[in-house]
Amino acid sequence: MKFAGFFCVIALMVLFYARNNAIDMTQFQTDTKKVEIKGEVRSPGVYEVDWNATVADVLKEAGGSLENADISSINLSRNIENEAVIVVDKKQEEKKISINSATVEELDELPGIGPSIALRIVEYRNHHSFQTLEDLKEVKGIGDKLFQKIKDRIML
Repeated sequence: MKFAGFFCVIALMVLFYARNNAIDMTQFQTDTKKVEIKGEVRSPGVYEVDWNATVADVLKEAGGSLENADISSINLSRNIENEAVIVVDKKQEEKKISINSATVEELDELPGIGPSIALRIVEYRNHHSFQTLEDLKEVKGIGDKLFQKIKDRIML
């Protein structure tokens, strides 16, 4: 009986020791990761990059962004995960607003134009049509500074 107890203790020690040995995880680690980048980049595809690569690094690997790419909402310094997908969108064309036909609500979307100035624009054009974009400065409340801010977003 003493042998059986001793044998059980030895067996438990062997099992305990074998289960708690440190495992060298470096053999399972990789130095690179794969990341897909697509959209408005020169060479979309899957790239194998350094494990600590950022979005900017992957964008550089893909040859950079195209001229019509909108990277304003992309965090270029973000460290990306393995098998991540990065999508670079196109810049959205800003629609121009006609000062001769836009509603008060549409004019109100222009930067610096609130509902009251938008209403003044509509009232002005009911009496005088706009012949040039600069005619907009005839409306009370629209000076050179405000006109410069909106001139690229308006049309006749």
